[in-house]
Amino acid sequence: MLHLRGLARRVKKRLLDLLIPGRKTTSELDFWRNEIANYQKWFLGESKFHYKTRCPQEDQKVAAPTLKDSSILTWHKLHQEVKYLQDLELGTDAFKGKRVLDIGSGPIPSATCFEGIQLYCLDPLISDYVKAGFPLHYYDNVHFVHGTSECMPLFDGFFDVVIAVNSIDHVDDIQQTAKEIQRVLKPGGLLRMHIHYHRATVTEPLELNDAKVANLFSWCQEFRKVGSYSQMHSVDLPSDEKCVLWSNFQGLSREI
Repeated sequence: MLHLRGLARRVKKRLLDLLIPGRKTTSELDFWRNEIANYQKWFLGESKFHYKTRCPQEDQKVAAPTLKDSSILTWHKLHQEVKYLQDLELGTDAFKGKRVLDIGSGPIPSATCFEGIQLYCLDPLISDYVKAGFPLHYYDNVHFVHGTSECMPLFDGFFDVVIAVNSIDHVDDIQQTAKEIQRVLKPGGLLRMHIHYHRATVTEPLELNDAKVANLFSWCQEFRKVGSYSQMHSVDLPSDEKCVLWSNFQGLSREI
């Protein structure tokens, strides 16, 4: 009986999430506004750790005109860039000389960890991130693209590489997203995605698994699962969740 009641509550919550327009966007932005406050506490040493990343020493801090901007830029350097390399299991020179699309990049262009690339960051909330206080104007070498993964405002076969880190499960239409990735990626291009498998939530509405991912991207030759992990952001996931790395090319030695 308790199990059924719990199931009923989850179903009711899921229906409300679908019926209330804008709830997903509101929840996403609320999360990121709260993160800005967390970054500042971490930067000042009021929080010794954030996602297990230790607060910065003075010589690690990035100088900017405001505390907020300094905090975000330092977090980008010490956490986000490191996280991308770890999650994608790649070195900084993995895409040198290539045009790279990061799908669902969020308010921090973490793929700047890759050297010598032309970086395009696609996200439907780019303008909202700026309004929320994220200083995207510091990244002169990044092309921020305001758009959805289901209808990318980008040319056919434009990218040598497409990556996604914990973002594919946020999209509204995964089938259309897969078609759009195929459209904008050059024939024989590189595709690598770090995907979170979990129960549906407001901001992460998709419940993915190996069979679904393999079927959606069956058009991509040699695309396969190369890693499966029980942690995200260095934090242990619930037993019914995991992060899975998919790719059509070889990365670092941890791959299965």
